[in-house]
Amino acid sequence: MTFETEPRDHRFFGFISVLAALVILLGFGNTYGAKLVGGVRVDPAIIHLHAAVFTCWLLLFVAQAALARMGRIELHQRVGAAGLVLAGFMLILGVQTGLAVARAGHRGIPGVMFPDARGFLLLNLASIFVFVSLALAGWLMRGRPQAHKRLMVMATVGGLGPPGIARLPLVAGHLPAVALIAIAFLLAGPIYDLVTRRRVHPAYIVGFAVSMLGTPPVVELLSTSGAWQSIAAQLIG
Repeated sequence: MTFETEPRDHRFFGFISVLAALVILLGFGNTYGAKLVGGVRVDPAIIHLHAAVFTCWLLLFVAQAALARMGRIELHQRVGAAGLVLAGFMLILGVQTGLAVARAGHRGIPGVMFPDARGFLLLNLASIFVFVSLALAGWLMRGRPQAHKRLMVMATVGGLGPPGIARLPLVAGHLPAVALIAIAFLLAGPIYDLVTRRRVHPAYIVGFAVSMLGTPPVVELLSTSGAWQSIAAQLIG
């Protein structure tokens, strides 16, 4: 059985794109945004550029889902090429921001704290790896719309979702709640597939597996290895 596009698919992907973007923006608005409003100095300064560029991706993500829903496929494809460039910039910026934060001595956020900055650096690098790898896979699969859209969803909710969710009001500092909401986003698509097709598209399986690499328990385990400690020491300086 093939995964053919159905009218209700557009409603689902439009809804999940908007919901994910709002949750991520609300989470970072609760921390970064609150500091800006309160006049609190935000260091390192690269965080401002990081926030602006990553917000652009969320807006693009919502816009692309809307274009597909309206049948503007040619425009969707042209904008998608710009999105690939943006994702590449996010990779460079994400790595540089992670390094800057680690060099400043940041060890995490409430509920997701590491013994040292090296662990938090790995968490940030893992998150950007999840995002970029799945976004790149989605772009490479752009000729197969069903795989493409699912990989793009997983890139956003798997790579960018957890950091935003971990900063949500009433949720920040409570790791079980963070994990529950993050997993709910990861499983929303597979559950939709089960309800509408009675099976899960392979893109979700791949996306879920890659997303697990960026989870705090996995990162914490890897961060204690001698290999990572040595690499991090060289990176942080």
